[in-house]
Amino acid sequence: MGLRERQKANRRERILEVAKARFQTDGYAPTTIELIAKDADVSTVTVYNYFDSKAGLLLALVSESDQLLIRQLKTMIAQKPTDLIDAVATFGQILRRHAMRYLAKSTWREVLSASIQEGSSDFGRTYLELDRVLVDLMRSMIVDFQARRLVPETVDSDALADCLFSLQNIRFFQFIADDNRDDEDIDSRLRSDLKALQGLFSTPAH
Repeated sequence: MGLRERQKANRRERILEVAKARFQTDGYAPTTIELIAKDADVSTVTVYNYFDSKAGLLLALVSESDQLLIRQLKTMIAQKPTDLIDAVATFGQILRRHAMRYLAKSTWREVLSASIQEGSSDFGRTYLELDRVLVDLMRSMIVDFQARRLVPETVDSDALADCLFSLQNIRFFQFIADDNRDDEDIDSRLRSDLKALQGLFSTPAH
């Protein structure tokens, strides 16, 4: 990478760090591109050139967050857990804890709101694509369980992955929506959900 490319990368990273800090302390709505540009010591035009809009900044932060999250999930899957309920619950727990380390609940509410309101825009499509990556990780975990004969081979791994990810995603939404819900409460609820469905994907005992 040449000097100019490094300068551009550093500038982009500085803008993201400032935006993240502003969103965390002041909230998404009150934070303007002008404030972010001032804190990052760049022009407003520069911010727009890099991210197009405030929603684009938010999406860039989510994308950056997901790259770190994916690495954590791959590490967990590589450890080859032996209980699918525990593995899916741990998947959700890793997601929630990572989310809280990266952005506040109030900011995540803005992310989820934007993903719905701008579902047909680049923001919405890119957010859904990030979710598809996570669903594919869930599927790869299920396929590994099937290879070890811990889940029946007759189970449709694609359908089960989509179902289990959607289930944990609903609990994630509840976690984000309510400041009084903590990780332990959501983990308990998700595990209860999974146990209620266990007979649909477990290998019968002999």
